[in-house]
Amino acid sequence: MLLPAIWGEHRMQGAWIISRPLSAVGGKGVEDVPEGGTAPVMQLSDFAACLEAIAARSPDPLAMWRAGEAMHLADMGGLGCALALAPTLGAAIKALQRCFGAMQSASAVAFEVEDDRASFSYRILDNDIWPRRADSELTLGVVAGIIRRFAPDAERVCSLAFEHEPGAARTSFATHTAGPVRMSETNIISFPARLLDRGAEPVSVSDTSRAFRDAVQALGAQIRADWLRQPTSHRVLHTLMSRIGRDPIDQDAVASHLGVSRRTLRRQLDTEGTSFHELTEICRCNVGHALLVRSELPMIEIAMRLGYSDHTAFSRAFSRWFGASPRELRKAGSAVRVTT
Repeated sequence: MLLPAIWGEHRMQGAWIISRPLSAVGGKGVEDVPEGGTAPVMQLSDFAACLEAIAARSPDPLAMWRAGEAMHLADMGGLGCALALAPTLGAAIKALQRCFGAMQSASAVAFEVEDDRASFSYRILDNDIWPRRADSELTLGVVAGIIRRFAPDAERVCSLAFEHEPGAARTSFATHTAGPVRMSETNIISFPARLLDRGAEPVSVSDTSRAFRDAVQALGAQIRADWLRQPTSHRVLHTLMSRIGRDPIDQDAVASHLGVSRRTLRRQLDTEGTSFHELTEICRCNVGHALLVRSELPMIEIAMRLGYSDHTAFSRAFSRWFGASPRELRKAGSAVRVTT
């Protein structure tokens, strides 16, 4: 039995990013204007591929990181314009997390403060977009540049984690940031939480703060409107991809997250010719394949993360989709592709 034909229709092929960041690092992409939007955009997969090509031509292992650090806020579109008004680093990072969707879709970002460390994490949800090393290094470099805008001395107190193996660049990163560099399931930059109260200079408190709040609210409204314009199936798949292995992905949990009843969700998906079960299978296939070929996690842990009750159900599903067992897929690596 092949993976449902809906795979090709509903996977996250529509993921986009505004094209200006690529122009800022010397690239050029096909530009388009999203429905209801004004900023030229390009496919996120094309963006990641272009960055990989640019990075491959550079002798500097930190080329993408340095480009991110040096990127002007204006190159981040409306989000960058809002960040330029942020009164403190904490306000800027929170706005970056809240409004990231105004610059790029199909991504998961988070901002957390634990004990004396603050962390910003980022990952592209669609695992078909790979390799994406240059993208992750550029993005964390952008965050590092924002941190330095408020705390010029912060560069030497940041620590990094990447979803890819840094390889030969590990030493260069460690030397550049004077902090540890490790592998993780997402891309993370962390720094001392005490820096969050740092303010930008010069500070014009009342006017800047008011303009910042208005800008963030406008971006939030834009993101919300864009989100609601998406087909229900796309919103469900985005939710599943962001929650799987982290939060419940049952139909009740996803419906609640989307603000609708289970019955309404089922009816909307029926209208679009799909079902919650099919979208869950697509998510499990995409995430599971990535975990098999890009990580060394035990099979049973991958099965549990994907929501399977036991290893047998996990193995049976992957053999049905790929014509090979999870163990065979792991051995073959990324050479094995989805059969459609």
